[in-house]
Amino acid sequence: MKTKNSRSLENISTLRSKVSASAVGKLYHSIPISGQIISLGIVALIFSLGTNGQFLHISNIMTVLGLSAIPMILCLAVHQVIILGAMDLSLEGIVAITAVSAGLLLKNSVTANDVGLWIIPIVMLIGGLAGLVNGLLNTKLRMPSFISTLGMSWTLFGVAIMISKGSSIPLRDLRFQKVIISEFLGIPTVFILAILLGLVLYIMQNKTKLGKHMYAIGGNEILAKQAGVKVDRIKISIFGLTGMIYGLAGLLLVARLNSSAARYGNNLLFPAMTAVAVGGVSLSGGVGGALNAVIGTIIVVALNNGLVLMQINPYMQSAVNGIVLISAVALTIDRNKIGIIK
Repeated sequence: MKTKNSRSLENISTLRSKVSASAVGKLYHSIPISGQIISLGIVALIFSLGTNGQFLHISNIMTVLGLSAIPMILCLAVHQVIILGAMDLSLEGIVAITAVSAGLLLKNSVTANDVGLWIIPIVMLIGGLAGLVNGLLNTKLRMPSFISTLGMSWTLFGVAIMISKGSSIPLRDLRFQKVIISEFLGIPTVFILAILLGLVLYIMQNKTKLGKHMYAIGGNEILAKQAGVKVDRIKISIFGLTGMIYGLAGLLLVARLNSSAARYGNNLLFPAMTAVAVGGVSLSGGVGGALNAVIGTIIVVALNNGLVLMQINPYMQSAVNGIVLISAVALTIDRNKIGIIK
């Protein structure tokens, strides 16, 4: 016999497929990622025609996949917090501090440090600690997540600039760069890493109790608490996990460019948030998942790649991205929860 708590959780979980934005929005979510795949197909068709087939050339497809990797990792990170119905704007600050930390701890032209492969757990630990602070500020001090994480971003940016003295840190260790630019069967290795991360998060979200509770919190936090979900513990954990993934992304950026600087965190939040919305993850929480984040990132990167191939004015590219973000949010947001800030 089902307990009252388990029945409550089952009722909450149905919110994953209910978005009261509009009839189009409901259609967008009616079949898993169907709307997103159709959108990707439309983007590919338009740019293929506009570039005389150059867009769908195998070399350009591999370029799109390579360019998608780090934005995809960031999107996979931030979408977890959004599923909870919260917001994480600390992405750029955490990437900045982990990038600078990686630059100073790896073999470089400024210090005598060289921690080697230990840099991977180190930067993930730094990012994870920042994420845990985000979670504690949100759950224990009851600060709106968009305020606390924005403050965290500015704080970490300042620290990153201070310890790097505002300059780049050239690396002398090419091992990480060789991995980041390598390929497996013609596919960029870093893209495969992003897909594997997406697979792990997909399994967590769909096959574990933690995933079920995440959607319950995003669907209705009050009912989730009444059903026995440990809301604060889960939110702190997800914020921490998100920070760890930001840290990994910071290291990958350093490896790709073979240098480190605080500015590497700049201009990363908007593409990630756009990919989240385009992928069908509702900014009001409780809807979407890792698969949506993967498809959404590829759509956004493919869109920008196509605009470049068509030699569209860069200012117009920014306008197009803004329109895409507004349209995606309009389709996916639950207007019954617009007034709720977690």
